[in-house]
Amino acid sequence: MEQIDNYKIVKKIGEGGMGEVYKGVDVMLEREVAIKLLKPELSNRDDIVQRFRSEAIALGRLNHPSIAAVYNFGRFNTQFYMALEFVNGETLDDVIKKNGALAWQTALHYAIAILQGLEHAHRFHIIHRDIKPSNIIITEQDTVKILDFGIARILEKARQTKSGNLIGTLEYVSPEQIRGQETDARSDIYSVGVVLYEMLTGHIPFEKNTEYDLIKSQIEEKPKPPRSFSQAIPPQIEQLVLKALEKKPERRFASANDFADALQKLVEHPPSARKQTSFGWALRFCRDYPAIVFLLALLAIGGGYFLWLSGGMSTIGGLNPNATFSSANQLDDKHELPESTVGGASEQLTENAPLPPPSDLQPIEEQHIVENKLPHTKVAVKPMSQNSKPKPKLKPVPTAKPLDQSSPPVSDIPDIGGAAKDFFGK
Repeated sequence: MEQIDNYKIVKKIGEGGMGEVYKGVDVMLEREVAIKLLKPELSNRDDIVQRFRSEAIALGRLNHPSIAAVYNFGRFNTQFYMALEFVNGETLDDVIKKNGALAWQTALHYAIAILQGLEHAHRFHIIHRDIKPSNIIITEQDTVKILDFGIARILEKARQTKSGNLIGTLEYVSPEQIRGQETDARSDIYSVGVVLYEMLTGHIPFEKNTEYDLIKSQIEEKPKPPRSFSQAIPPQIEQLVLKALEKKPERRFASANDFADALQKLVEHPPSARKQTSFGWALRFCRDYPAIVFLLALLAIGGGYFLWLSGGMSTIGGLNPNATFSSANQLDDKHELPESTVGGASEQLTENAPLPPPSDLQPIEEQHIVENKLPHTKVAVKPMSQNSKPKPKLKPVPTAKPLDQSSPPVSDIPDIGGAAKDFFGK
């Protein structure tokens, strides 16, 4: 095959499920073109041919720097073809294979250009549905060109499957595409999220050995955070990528323009690659795993209740023998009580004297002080154990002598036993 209508064939440059791709020259306008020929079996299907033509007409109306333009649609012998803008450069797929992960500034530059081109197409109700690195050309001027616009949409409407030369590559298509559900612009946003993920990390989100595992992962699993591959990726970019990769379309960006604007803000105000704050991480964890958060909350409440109940039981069971107490009636700050000997044991009566066990305490009759005289007080004595030494019995406290005018009022002095005699008898 040397020529197709006005296009002279130079060489074959590719082949795919749709057909073959050639580099050619428009002999009338003397410009390079890319010519796509539908496979004969697809050219014989009227439904596909009609949709192919409708897409060519729609794509011919698009005019955007990030989209390879469509020049012509026609039929040569038994095959239909489409003449498009020929782009000098290399595919993004080749760039990633050659360089590995790209700098985040470069990755954002390419992603924004892709999204701007998609936004332009989405306004004409054209969905790509097959965004992937091999369909994106990086030109010699470091600009982006999106190829194969509309082809995926045609085949999807014809209900092709992957085994039947389907559109789309499982690694990049959205979960709703895999399920066979209705798709819209948010499906392209998901695919751009996968491409951006690969540019940043050098890996696709789900790397599986079988199509079954890959399909299951695309539908059910969450991708690894990009920063798990490289801490040089700023957390803000990671959050945007993961949002684009949400399983539910309504949780992604509403439009390609919204996604592009979010990335553009990071370009204008470069973020740092500092670690994500624990608060932001906690919020995302609560949002992504509500069942686990609910279970942890129940465990925390139950544990707290158990500890409270245990503490309450220990309090009810008995008082701490080392606890301290304060006298109900405080002595005047200018007077201090001397040491006294009660039952042979020397004790310092202080404001924080040790509290005896409750089982050893017995009630003391309440008596009133009359005419500045201390009452006779009954003192409770702890029963002796067999191993303890006998202690002398306590003598009754004699009646106190009248106090001098300079002495403090006795009405404020607590019942202190024999110490009162020594103190006030002087």
